[in-house]
Amino acid sequence: MRRSTMVPALLGAVLLVGGMAAPASAQTVTRNDPSGDAPARIDITKVRYTHESDRVRVAAKIPELGKSGTADFLVSRYEIFEAGYVVRIRQHKGQPAKVSLLYFDHFDLKKRACKGLSGSWGPQVVRLKVPRSCLKGHATKYVSTQFVISFGAGGEQFDEAPMVKRLRRS
Repeated sequence: MRRSTMVPALLGAVLLVGGMAAPASAQTVTRNDPSGDAPARIDITKVRYTHESDRVRVAAKIPELGKSGTADFLVSRYEIFEAGYVVRIRQHKGQPAKVSLLYFDHFDLKKRACKGLSGSWGPQVVRLKVPRSCLKGHATKYVSTQFVISFGAGGEQFDEAPMVKRLRRS
């Protein structure tokens, strides 16, 4: 009798522990970018891309980040950015940053609605996150990602972080 109650209890304990195991971790890739290749206010020195099961995110370090500018986080299923999504943050001095999602279809940028889109500007770091549910057609196992920051009329001064061509989802 004792043996028959112990087996289900043991199986229950194994299932409970197995069910609480941590999910697989996301792939995170860090790239360094040479300093001094852009004006200090937009000079990227390091970028970290992460592809989680529910979102794709970037954190870019800019040691002397200016109080205004525009940054774009490109996410695509293609290894060359011929079509895909642009997560854009615009920061105007003295105002809250505005984050938007755009879709590039080879010709135009079109604004898209996205619940859960977020971003922050400064100090020294720009962060952007986009839920995978907003990346229609591009929420694949592997995505290519790149971060670009600019300022000035029409983004005349800019810095590009190194691209990651195959960032794997967890």
